[in-house]
Amino acid sequence: MSNTASLMVITRRLFPALALAACTGALAADGPQPDSAKGKPMKMDEPMAGEMKRDDMTKGDVKKAAEKKDREMREALEKEQRSMGGVKK
Repeated sequence: MSNTASLMVITRRLFPALALAACTGALAADGPQPDSAKGKPMKMDEPMAGEMKRDDMTKGDVKKAAEKKDREMREALEKEQRSMGGVKK
């Protein structure tokens, strides 16, 4: 695969994650959080709130899915960087 094709594959895989991270960061920076959310740990067995929630999904499920996706993307990026002669492990 040529470098251009590799770059396109990486871009297609990363763009949705980067867009989500940018939106999440922008939303988090909108204003201060209520005092109740600052000191207490999140209860992972509570159902998700918001427009995109699913009936059977809890906060813990979302966190686990995000961590899994992060691991997968990190491995894919490291593999791609190694193939291009960047990071060596």
